[in-house]
Amino acid sequence: MEKTLFRISSLIVLSFSLVVFPIHVLEAREYDLQIVKLQNWLLINRDSSTGLPHSHVGDERFENWAITYDSAVATLAYIALGKVKDAQKIIDYYINTPNAWRIGGIIDAVNPTNPVVGEDWSVRTGSNLWMGIASFHLYKATKDIKYLTLTKKLADFAISLQNNNKDDLSFGGIRLGPLGGPNVASDQHLYNDINQPAFYEIFATEHSIDAYALFNMLYLETQDTKYKDARDKALGWLKRIAYNKDEHRFNRGYSKSLDTAVATDVQSWGISALGLDVLDSFEPGLAEKMIEFVENNCLSEVYFTKPGGEKIKVRGADFVDHKTAARLGRAPVVSPEWTFQLINAYRRIELDFKKRGDTARENQYREKRAALIKSMLNLAIETNNTLAYPYTTQPGAVIGHEYSTPKEGNLSSIGASYAILALSEFDPLVCPETSEE
Repeated sequence: MEKTLFRISSLIVLSFSLVVFPIHVLEAREYDLQIVKLQNWLLINRDSSTGLPHSHVGDERFENWAITYDSAVATLAYIALGKVKDAQKIIDYYINTPNAWRIGGIIDAVNPTNPVVGEDWSVRTGSNLWMGIASFHLYKATKDIKYLTLTKKLADFAISLQNNNKDDLSFGGIRLGPLGGPNVASDQHLYNDINQPAFYEIFATEHSIDAYALFNMLYLETQDTKYKDARDKALGWLKRIAYNKDEHRFNRGYSKSLDTAVATDVQSWGISALGLDVLDSFEPGLAEKMIEFVENNCLSEVYFTKPGGEKIKVRGADFVDHKTAARLGRAPVVSPEWTFQLINAYRRIELDFKKRGDTARENQYREKRAALIKSMLNLAIETNNTLAYPYTTQPGAVIGHEYSTPKEGNLSSIGASYAILALSEFDPLVCPETSEE
């Protein structure tokens, strides 16, 4: 039977007074109620035994799937909420489940209700880096060494995929994934198609950004110079390959040639991970120019009809720029996940300008952030004291790389998790030791 979004046989409404928030959440009092309702949705829509989030509720093709990246972001959301035991439950699953690992890393999606475990057996560097980032934040929250051990294991996995050939244009870049196993020719290829590029041939900008953040955290924590060296190599790749000096933004990556396509998330993540000072080393004022590019080319206003029939207008980030969306033959969309990433980027710029004593720009980005939050809260779907988000405002839409958005009526854990992070002002790409690295 198809799983529907709103079939909840029993709902335990959490008492607002019992929710324990860390200090950075308590400062954002105006969003506390929304944060509680988002938390309620995550707690209900997860596997009862493992705590892993259900990635796409309402799309039976993904019933009981826990996509690894979604699990990492849900872990971070629980840490932001101060619900450390819920975060530990997720990470402990990956530590203690050998079938979730293959060819050196964690597979892309598991099904904890299935004894075989795997749903998507591909191994991608990005989801492993995010699991490492989540594990590091969990280590900082608990001081439990096993989480630092996992962080190092996943960082070392990424280092093994870093291009160390100084004569190669992609020197310092992080590969999309390892080589495949010997038994399936198409293993570790895009679309699982032997005629498509292998993950090992692709260098995605997002992975060098994620790797920079993770390596930086580990270096500052351990003073192990291998993480500093890997961090600096990743930064060098970002400067040489990712940086599009003509359009003042980041390219999507590199394969057999430069991939200059626009991906909205790498602009936001680049700002969050690098901040004003590091981006100024690329080009003075680059962070603000990246924001301007996103606002002019990637923000969209679309109409969305909620389950009850209410039609609303929402402004937020598309996965790609307007020209690419048109070339793909689809209307603009708004992604809650990618919009909340942009909201966190606004916050990073706001805080950096505050440190510089530039009150005017600090206020400017605070206002931009508040306006996008207002729009996204209008998009939120409320039922039974929970709030959640569709994966995007358009079902079955081509995203702009391998995937399409889930079917109509879905609610996705990644939207709720990222909403919690943005509303609680918790940016996982900023090192917990300092906001300046």
